[in-house]
Amino acid sequence: MKAPSEDTVSKAERHYDRANRLFEKGRFRDALREFNIAIQLDPHDPDFFNDRGLVWDKLGVSERAIEDFTNAIDLNPTASAYYFNRARVFTLIGEPERAADDLTEVLHLDPFDSEALLLRGGAFSDQQKWTEALDDYEQAIELAPDNPDLFYDRGLVWEAQQEFHKAIEDFTRAIDLDPEYVPAVMDRGNCWDELGELENALEDYNRALELSENDPLILFNRGLAYLNSGKLDEAIADFNESLEREPENRRAFSSRGDAWLRHGSYDKALADYNTAISMDPDEGDLFYRRGNVFDELGETEKALADYDKALQLDKTLAGAWHNRGNIRYEKGEFDKACDDYSQAIRLEPNMIIAYRNRGDTWRAMNRHDLALLDFNHALELDPDNHEAYNGRAG
Repeated sequence: MKAPSEDTVSKAERHYDRANRLFEKGRFRDALREFNIAIQLDPHDPDFFNDRGLVWDKLGVSERAIEDFTNAIDLNPTASAYYFNRARVFTLIGEPERAADDLTEVLHLDPFDSEALLLRGGAFSDQQKWTEALDDYEQAIELAPDNPDLFYDRGLVWEAQQEFHKAIEDFTRAIDLDPEYVPAVMDRGNCWDELGELENALEDYNRALELSENDPLILFNRGLAYLNSGKLDEAIADFNESLEREPENRRAFSSRGDAWLRHGSYDKALADYNTAISMDPDEGDLFYRRGNVFDELGETEKALADYDKALQLDKTLAGAWHNRGNIRYEKGEFDKACDDYSQAIRLEPNMIIAYRNRGDTWRAMNRHDLALLDFNHALELDPDNHEAYNGRAG
């Protein structure tokens, strides 16, 4: 392709400068028009393509953004910013492997780019490559120890691995650097909740709510903390307020259903589970939860149908296997009940109640040797389990 004349290049640069001024003002469509003219006049300048890619990104047109960043890279493969920008779009559209590849190229060109390490750590996290993610965050922290994002993102990796104390330590360091870092405050609250430290969790949730003006996600998480600690009225109040602010939050409906179920308000629990199922009919856990309500109401066939549906959608639901086993036991279908209890135990080898109930089932089938094994196993897991003692004695 013939190179443009100096006059043409000059015209292109004027349109390019105008485009950047429009971009800074947030006038993205007008900026796009000016970038288009600049590229038509001079298709050899990689900055033109890169910056137009930024406009496409702002407009949410990811494919065109990636295409422009790729053109910029083809014209100048040594500019790390072009790879970084393309990686950022890959991250946004859920392609962490391609993002990580681009960020690796950035780090080949500039090994001390802490932002690239931060973003690649996130890409590795999205792939559950925890070791690689932690390595990147560690290097980035050495380069930029005052960046709270690095501690926060590393904390998320620890939290994902259920290393809650380490996560709390990193979230705390992020908060020390930025006392108004709402996500770090909220996630630290989540970790306290996982550890059963309700007072600490509530302190963090309350602080996060002050900073965020009652963000619905934080209200939801505080509701979960109340639910986990048995404070049902408080949990329901938080779920109510969360749903007022975010009525499409399916998890808030299902969690409020859990609270109503434990409260003994079965009609309200059913209403919430029905709403949640209408929003996500492919989530097996919702049918399992609704089945538990029918079970409490003595509506056995409806409960059985829901457990069947739950397991059709998700065969990893140990509770659904166990509770379906209970129904089959009551119906005298002992072989099927044993099969269900066995599936529950396979998924959760420490489910004491499943061993006890399978032991009762073996005994009902006159398989006393197998029943004794199950009662003994239950007692190994819980030496003070009176039901297991009674089962073994009977």
